[in-house]
Amino acid sequence: MMGDYILSCCSTADLTAEHFRERDIHYICFHYNINGVQLPDDLGQSMPFDTFYRKMAEGAETSTSQVNSDEFEAYFIPFLEAGKDIVHVTLSSGISGVINSAIIAKESLEARFPERKIYIVDSLGASSGYGLLMDKLADLRDGGMSVGALYDWTQAP
Repeated sequence: MMGDYILSCCSTADLTAEHFRERDIHYICFHYNINGVQLPDDLGQSMPFDTFYRKMAEGAETSTSQVNSDEFEAYFIPFLEAGKDIVHVTLSSGISGVINSAIIAKESLEARFPERKIYIVDSLGASSGYGLLMDKLADLRDGGMSVGALYDWTQAP
């Protein structure tokens, strides 16, 4: 049974678009620049991975950027308007400030959607460890865990 809330993370969780779809995990895209062109980290849709890695091997200049609070608001609003609560798990605060953007968006939206809950969780992880956490959370949700209990589980020592 799927929970009646949205389980969400950043595109940096090292899972495929197909995997996210199969597990009903939503994601917001970080951004990357390659030779001065900004693209969404949309899991190889805008630029296939083989093209990206070939360009890197050829010496392309690359950088990444996190999601800002306005992007988070635009991403969260359709879920809230659909009457869904949200558990969004961010890339580790140890390597990114993205949790701050998510919290700013949460605080802004709480006034507009007082009946909804938005939980922001620091994954304290990255890459495949982050992806494994998302799968565990999807398992708990699918097992019937409520949104509040799921959040509490993420906060346990």
